[in-house]
Amino acid sequence: MLLTPSCKKGENDPALSLISRTARFSGTWDVTGYSATSINTEFNGDYQSSTSTLAENIITNSYSYYDADLSTTTTNSSNVTLNKAQIVIEKDGSWTQEWNTTTVFIDTVYDVSFDMWGEPIVTEIARTTSTVEVTTETGNWSFLGKVEDTYKNKERVVLNTLTSNSASTETIVLFNINANTTITNPSESYSSTDNYLSGEASQTFDIDQLKGKEMIWKTSESNSGTFSFTSGGTTTTIDNDVYTSEATWILSIVK
Repeated sequence: MLLTPSCKKGENDPALSLISRTARFSGTWDVTGYSATSINTEFNGDYQSSTSTLAENIITNSYSYYDADLSTTTTNSSNVTLNKAQIVIEKDGSWTQEWNTTTVFIDTVYDVSFDMWGEPIVTEIARTTSTVEVTTETGNWSFLGKVEDTYKNKERVVLNTLTSNSASTETIVLFNINANTTITNPSESYSSTDNYLSGEASQTFDIDQLKGKEMIWKTSESNSGTFSFTSGGTTTTIDNDVYTSEATWILSIVK
C-alpha cells in the first residue's frame, strides 16, 4: 500500500510527514506550557489588562486596571498550581479533558469588637483560602477547511464541548495574629454539571505546530466597533470597547 505524505499546514509544522494529520493530532496530551495576554480599552480611557503564564506547574496570573478619571493603576496577582491538565483526542472525532488545580489566596481581614467600656478591640487575622477544583469535559472535534489567503486546509481545529462537570472543595484557615492562634473552618464542597448541543460551546484553535511529540495551539481575538445615535437632528458616534487577546498552548504527547 502506498503512503500519501501529509504536507506542512501550521507555521512550525514539519515540511513533510508520512503520518496523517489525524493520526498525529490524536493521542493523550499534557499541557506543559501556556501563556496569554488580554487588553480591554473602554471609550472613556479606562482599560484592563491581564497576563497568564505556566511554568513548572504554576500558573501566574497578573491583572492591571487603569482609571482614566483618577489617573491611577491598580494591580494584583494570583498563583494557581496545575496538578493535571490533560486532553485525550480520539481519531473518531471525540475528546475528553481533565483540569485539576489548586488555588491559594492569602489576605488580611480585621475583626472589631468592643470592651466593657465601649472601646474598640481590633483583631488582625491572616486568612488563607485554598480551593481544589477538578473539571472534566467531553466533546467532539473537527478540522476546518481552507480560507483563501488566510488559513490552509486543516490548519485550524474546532473543539465542541458537549458536557462539563466541575467539583471544588474550599478550605479557609484563619490565623489570629494578636493571639497567635489558628482556626480551620470546615471545608465546603461545590459541584456543577452543564450539557451543550454540538456547536453551542466551542473554541477554535490555530495549530501552529504538530510534530510527533509536541503540538502548539494558538488563539487570537480582536473586537471593536462604534455606536451611533441621533437626537434633534444631531448624530453622535461613540467608540465601543476595544478588546484584544492572544494565547498559546504547548502540549506534549503522553502516549
